[in-house]
Amino acid sequence: MSRPLVILTLLYAAGVWLGSLVTVKFTLLMAISVAALIYALASCFLAWRGNRQAVFMLFLLLGLVMAGLAGEDDPGSLAEYAGRYVTLTGQVSSEPDVRLDKVFYLLETGEIVVGRERRQVTGSVRVQAQEPGRIYSYGDVLQAKGLLVRPEEPGNPGQFDYGKYLERQGIKVILHVREDNDLRKVGTGWRNPVLSAALRIKQNLVQNAGLSLSPSQAAVLNGVVFGIQGMIGREVRETFVVSGLVHILSVSGLHVGLILGGVLVLARLTGMAPGLTAPVASLVIVFYALMTGFQPAVMRATLMALLFLWAHYFGRDRDWPTTLAFAALVILLWKPFYLYHPGFQLSFAATWGILYLGPILADAGTAFCDRFSFPWSRAAAVITAIPLAAQLAAIPLVAWYYNLVSPVSVLANVVAAPLVGLLLFFGIVVAVLGLFWASLAGFVNIATGAVLDLFLLLAGFFQRLPGAVVYTPAPSVPEVAMWYAGLVFAGRFMADQEWRRKVSGYFAARRRVAGFAILIILVLAWGFWAPGSGSELAVHFIDVGQGDCSLVRTPGGKTMLIDTGGWREEFETGSGAGEQVVVPYLRRIGVRKIDVLVLSHPHEDHAAGAAAVVKSFPVALAVVSPAGGTGTAVDDFSSNEIPPAYVSLLREMVGRGITIEAAEAGDNLIFDPAVSVAVLSPGAREVRDKDSSFNNDSIVLSLKYGQKAFLFAGDIEEETQTCLVRQGGELAADVLKVPHHGSRHLLPAFVKEVAPDVAVISVGSRNNFGQPDSGVVALLQEEGAEVYRTDKDGAVTITTDGQKLAVRTGRDS
Repeated sequence: MSRPLVILTLLYAAGVWLGSLVTVKFTLLMAISVAALIYALASCFLAWRGNRQAVFMLFLLLGLVMAGLAGEDDPGSLAEYAGRYVTLTGQVSSEPDVRLDKVFYLLETGEIVVGRERRQVTGSVRVQAQEPGRIYSYGDVLQAKGLLVRPEEPGNPGQFDYGKYLERQGIKVILHVREDNDLRKVGTGWRNPVLSAALRIKQNLVQNAGLSLSPSQAAVLNGVVFGIQGMIGREVRETFVVSGLVHILSVSGLHVGLILGGVLVLARLTGMAPGLTAPVASLVIVFYALMTGFQPAVMRATLMALLFLWAHYFGRDRDWPTTLAFAALVILLWKPFYLYHPGFQLSFAATWGILYLGPILADAGTAFCDRFSFPWSRAAAVITAIPLAAQLAAIPLVAWYYNLVSPVSVLANVVAAPLVGLLLFFGIVVAVLGLFWASLAGFVNIATGAVLDLFLLLAGFFQRLPGAVVYTPAPSVPEVAMWYAGLVFAGRFMADQEWRRKVSGYFAARRRVAGFAILIILVLAWGFWAPGSGSELAVHFIDVGQGDCSLVRTPGGKTMLIDTGGWREEFETGSGAGEQVVVPYLRRIGVRKIDVLVLSHPHEDHAAGAAAVVKSFPVALAVVSPAGGTGTAVDDFSSNEIPPAYVSLLREMVGRGITIEAAEAGDNLIFDPAVSVAVLSPGAREVRDKDSSFNNDSIVLSLKYGQKAFLFAGDIEEETQTCLVRQGGELAADVLKVPHHGSRHLLPAFVKEVAPDVAVISVGSRNNFGQPDSGVVALLQEEGAEVYRTDKDGAVTITTDGQKLAVRTGRDS
């Protein structure tokens, strides 16, 4: 059998995958596995060639067993205390993750105190401390007080499952520490001496590397050299994401390869004995991996580097598929659920692309260049082949996880690679030099700063290129499979002349082969970028926590976004629901522009996310409530009553060329001829007086498509509800977006007038307002409405063909 380790690794990974999908009694699984092991061992001794199936089954079952072990709940688990305020005592088991405004610790707990109950517990907990005054270290024993929570299942389809991500690393709960004095050191536990030394040296090197650099420069340098990303600002990180260079800020094969290459060059220059080179190089890259955190990409690169290094030392053949499989097997034996880690998948996919497609593309490029006589063309073809191969292999996974593709990343990586090598060189030299001669290290860092400035300048240049990034919906599993099958087919077709002759004969002519390839490309492109179509209108009530956000997509492809959510202090910081929830949701479902943006009123939980939306999407028209103003100019909204941050938001919209209109009762929003949208409120003078609240001035919309109607009621309270009931008109609706998150201000008369079949309450879990009110939920149900809540059901998507409704939720499965 050719390359058995590749087959065995794939079977083991399949076992882990199956083990994560099904629940099998652990004792039964162990019994079957032991029996299979005995049979497999006997088979190996008796006749390997005739009993391969037993070994295959053993590795499949081994994956099932390891997945079962990794997913087991320990007795005395911390998860049973979730939702309560506790005091935990535990030891910091890894390097703290320091961010700009917070720090995360991984604690291996030993004791928990809840009220008067004191108990010994086991398990890992992620401790989040806001704006800490002191940073603790690996091995410190800490006492932490705060709210223990279990991460919620994501409410929006396709949303990153943070809870599952942590759970696959053995972490089931998070402890939120609010006050600095609620986290203190009470002792020091046992530390792995090698890891402790690596982290201590790293801490000194990080401090020295920042000598004479600005904080932003030091943050980028430490990202490039050590993979520390927590101190890099959002705008700088966005630059690297869009330009396709963000992987440089995470230690990967590029970094390990450059470190190994540097050691080998240094060994040759110093005349180191060949017998010492391999051990010294191995120690250096393993120590570097320990310093950088042994993430999946680092582990993969380190294991492969060690195997290639020692294979060369012993004069053995180097077979990259076997080496790649060995690295994957070792990592998955240690951490089975790393199979689902984005870093693991992207690292192995890119490496496979480089090793499989890289030589093929390089040969094709040089053959093409040989037809011409351009200087350096052959070298350029070889250099370009590596990032191109990695990009082709990673495209579907990048689109799956991040909903983007960066067409400029190949060129950006070709240009950036030499600078990364320089930054690694300068960063390590300065960091080591600073241990002995700080002033000289600071002087040398002047050169480092110049290289950093050039690096950031180039990243910004590629970010600003037209079409630098294309946002795309996540591909389906069949589309991903088709992509990789296409790459394997294309690689084999280009590299194997005999196989190419057979394939060409099968298709009878090159034209048919070309046509077939073009067809595959078009199918994949359609899957990635095709907009939604059909005769249905879809309304998405997005789960933004404690806030409101609804998206209307018409059969004609038009979009209307009603409110954008908003978290506490999002107006000031610009970070929150808009950036983290709304924009990713819209990109996942393929939205490329907003035809109408409606901000029902100026409150943060409805409007703060708009800053991220207008930054990320073209917006044709913004419709706002006239609360506090009498006209449509932005200056009309500048008053003591209107939040200054909201006025700044409107000014930013004007600066982006967005038309802003104030809506009042009687207006109609015309953005798709198949859909009618009428403004029902605000408009009544008794509501619009100086004592009126922003809630009562909310824009109320009645949307009709065919025989079905939707009513979006903002945050209106009793006064406006009463006015609307008195006026009569178009209140009747099949779907009601319940006003003010289901607060107690909902009037029975208003519900009777609307008479909804479906009521959607947009509300955050564990909110401090007691919403939704239990009496309101009962009222809606008594009036015959089926009630959906975003805190329990997640996002609620309602589709209609104008005759009937279909409802699905983000937590259907």
